[in-house]
Amino acid sequence: MRTATCKEPGCGRVFTSAGGRYCSRHRYPERECMADGCAHRFRASNRICSACREVFRECASDGCDTVYKGNARNCRACLTPERTCVAPGCPTVFRGTTRLCWEHRAIDRTCAAEDCENTYRGTTLLCLSCRTVEQECSNEDCTTVYWSDRSLCNDCRMSDRICADCEREFRGRTTRCGPCWWAQIPADVRAAISRASGNAYRARKLAAQVAGPVPAAEYERIRAEAPCVYCGGAATEVDHIRPLATHDGWEHASNLVPACRTCNASKGDRLLTEWDQVRVFRAVRASEKVAVEYECQRQELVGVSDA
Repeated sequence: MRTATCKEPGCGRVFTSAGGRYCSRHRYPERECMADGCAHRFRASNRICSACREVFRECASDGCDTVYKGNARNCRACLTPERTCVAPGCPTVFRGTTRLCWEHRAIDRTCAAEDCENTYRGTTLLCLSCRTVEQECSNEDCTTVYWSDRSLCNDCRMSDRICADCEREFRGRTTRCGPCWWAQIPADVRAAISRASGNAYRARKLAAQVAGPVPAAEYERIRAEAPCVYCGGAATEVDHIRPLATHDGWEHASNLVPACRTCNASKGDRLLTEWDQVRVFRAVRASEKVAVEYECQRQELVGVSDA
């Protein structure tokens, strides 16, 4: 394995190769899906796009009657069976397609990228900083620019799925929906996670207070004063326009706006300039507080770029 530069004109992406001349984005020709009625264009070795290949099917494994939606012949449980690491003296039980657990597959390495001498423990030839670059989503219909080592952005990696536990339809990247994923974590671990998250949140709110704690009645008033400023849906929560977690937000009514659960969770601890601009622009028009903060963040962004 060696590092190479993609030969596609205008690309120049550095990648790890076993002899290929093109990176994963340009390794396969761009083609149109061959399925009837589908004009989606994509890059892959298949002649039918992944959306058209995903159908409801029964698992092909003997003795398994699981019905699922996907393009693989076997269900997720059969593709990644539960197994015990084969390393001598290792009792780790895991799900996967390898015979060794991650701890025994990972080794101490030096990054293979040129001019990089980072040492780390892992299974990849390049360290995380060399694999993570600013790039545009490889989906032809998406123009999202993001920092990652994956060729698709988070939204494009998601697909409509059926939960392996409760068979509920959801959109995501995992085999379980959110409630089932949370339920499979041991109760004592869930309690510890909840306590740690609650303690950290209360500490951030305490540190961010500028005029004492915001009364619960003020939260209720803000929640009830208007629909979600980001999408116009029913407001069920209150969002901190400038997040408390990572961007020195403040616990004050001037930093609080009504929001729905979906928008509040999607925005998370991101700045307005880093989030969904369609929803942000709606909020700028709907709320003067959001408009003022958005302009401040834009000025900060320009200042960083000039520096």
